[in-house]
Amino acid sequence: MSEAVLECCDINKAFFGVPVLRNVSLTLARSEVCGLVGENGAGKSTLMNILGGVLPADSGRMLLAGEVYVPANPAAAARHGIAFIHQELNLFNNLSVAENLCLGAFPRRRVLGIPFIDRRAVR
Repeated sequence: MSEAVLECCDINKAFFGVPVLRNVSLTLARSEVCGLVGENGAGKSTLMNILGGVLPADSGRMLLAGEVYVPANPAAAARHGIAFIHQELNLFNNLSVAENLCLGAFPRRRVLGIPFIDRRAVR
């Protein structure tokens, strides 16, 4: 296996004193694809929210390319190349599947101060 790009070591998270993640460790290499499978309530979404900067971990450490990784928010995570699609069924019907998947990464332009996706730049 090639060198680790993302390492999560002993990640813990509890809500109102109820443990959701207990000492979760995960290592991903460059270009590796990983599936995260578990029953409802197993903590899959919680782990993704921690990786994506939505929630802080209560303890543990994360390394991204060997550097400490503690995203303050989803925008900070995205600047480091980490983003995820929330488990929602709501899609933009006027966008393609690829456009829905990449929605947060599209270049934007402003028209009268309102941000719009610059579809010309996307193509």
